[in-house]
Amino acid sequence: MTVTAPTDRAADLDALLDLTSNPADRLWRYPLCHKLVRYVMNVPVTPNNVTLAHSLLAVAGGVVIAQGTPRAFVLAGVMFEVRAVLDCFDGVVARAKKMSSPLGRAIDQLGDTVGFVSLMAGGAVCLARIHGWPSALAVVVLTSTISSLNTTAWDFYRRRFTSLIKHGYDSTEDEYVSLLVRYADRPGPALWVSRAVSWFGWVTLSPQSLPRMRARAAQRDLPAEGEAPAVTALGEALQAAARRNDPELRAMLVRVGVVAGDNVILLLTVSLLVGQYLHAFPLAMAWGLLVWGYTVVTMNRYLHEVLREPAHEHLRKS
Repeated sequence: MTVTAPTDRAADLDALLDLTSNPADRLWRYPLCHKLVRYVMNVPVTPNNVTLAHSLLAVAGGVVIAQGTPRAFVLAGVMFEVRAVLDCFDGVVARAKKMSSPLGRAIDQLGDTVGFVSLMAGGAVCLARIHGWPSALAVVVLTSTISSLNTTAWDFYRRRFTSLIKHGYDSTEDEYVSLLVRYADRPGPALWVSRAVSWFGWVTLSPQSLPRMRARAAQRDLPAEGEAPAVTALGEALQAAARRNDPELRAMLVRVGVVAGDNVILLLTVSLLVGQYLHAFPLAMAWGLLVWGYTVVTMNRYLHEVLREPAHEHLRKS
């Protein structure tokens, strides 16, 4: 295996982890936003203003889709791609103007929800005209569910790789073990729901990790308060791969970006631009399921192989 120069600097590490972004954001949306941000630095534009703008644009785009004409589809495709760029832009503005906040992130997530619902609602209206509302709603709900599965997988693997490579331990695993311990100490409806949701994520995305985490929870194997978690063997292996800019690791990180639910939305946006929106739903669902399944299998295989080889020989081969 060919390896390149070490990536020891923090900037290089951030660039490596940026591969987990979905390709559209990484390749053209964020680069465009970074070029445009200088034009708003001296004007009273806030990140929330940008979020409100792309939310309203999405609602308008959904109304345009509902018209159901080829011209309307093309116009809506342009509107939703502009919305996607603005969705990146609010974060760029927040960082450039140092206006990031938990409230801003919550508003941004709400804006993302408005955008997705608007895209699906417009499609539902068009599909209902042809196939009736029961079929239209079934297609939209199934597409939304698959997109949500993709987004969950993207967030899970992105956070997992980020914590392992940056800090040498798996923060997602520690969070689940902590949740199990808290539920054992004080069971309640809220913790039960959190545990059930987390369990579903782990059983679908990394089932082989569950026995180990249950054992840790039974032993209350958690860092003391204020103490940093210990570096794990898996963390050491991935950090070594990151320092060497290992191609296999880079390929895994790219796959994390590809599984993102935003890629399903991109596929639907492209279908709008070419006037084939209503025919794209089966393709979007098939794409989402295939990519999800392929990502889960290859991620677990890769992490298992890294953990299984104590000397991590495959990370040093050239």
